[in-house]
Amino acid sequence: MTNPFFESTYPEELYVLSPKTFVVISTPWENATEAERQQLVKILAAIKLNLESVRIIVQSELNLSTWIEKPKKVICFSPASSTFKKYEVIEADGTALVLSNPLAELIQDDASKRKLWLALKQLFSV
Repeated sequence: MTNPFFESTYPEELYVLSPKTFVVISTPWENATEAERQQLVKILAAIKLNLESVRIIVQSELNLSTWIEKPKKVICFSPASSTFKKYEVIEADGTALVLSNPLAELIQDDASKRKLWLALKQLFSV
């Protein structure tokens, strides 16, 4: 606002909300299995987040260019361009993202879970 009265009366930025972390999955949330849902809940809990604190986006292949709102952080469990490496923090246009295998594959792949955890620790400074 450019109203001088408003600026002098309310100088604090109390209500500046940071954008939510986006979680990209390839199938609609209502079609996810209970095991996939629990896996995501565990991953989010490890980085001090929960389902209410993230925005779940469904894309069969990651495409940030179609998004109106640009998040600061993205965790992607959907296929992406082969030019991006999985389990590394990637910076692009003010957005930091980590690409992972789909949740269904992570459930039984402990090596990938460890790689994801290392990347998420870096992304979220845990």
